[in-house]
Amino acid sequence: MKDRCGTPAYIAPEILKDMGYEGELVDAWSAGVVLYAMLYGNFPFKAGSVEELEALIIAGTYTLPEDISEEARDLISQILQPDPQFRLTIPEILDHPWMKSVDETCTVNKLIM
Repeated sequence: MKDRCGTPAYIAPEILKDMGYEGELVDAWSAGVVLYAMLYGNFPFKAGSVEELEALIIAGTYTLPEDISEEARDLISQILQPDPQFRLTIPEILDHPWMKSVDETCTVNKLIM
């Protein structure tokens, strides 16, 4: 694909570089941004302008504070890999040890209560 679209904070580096991309790998990137936001309460890439934001995303410049488990940080770092060739695929994400640690009986209602 070649179209450049998406919300700036979630957009994958390969889209910003106009190098063409595979849908599943950019979706994995966006899922990594969502996971980061869910676990840390803010976005991995923050800047004062769209240009600065894009530069941070392309470089893969973000921090992983130790507020979350080592396994969760490992997963995020492998999803937010700027080079799609080295980024985890969706099946690899689901097979990651942090994902395996999730109780499969966990439901939204249990999480809310």
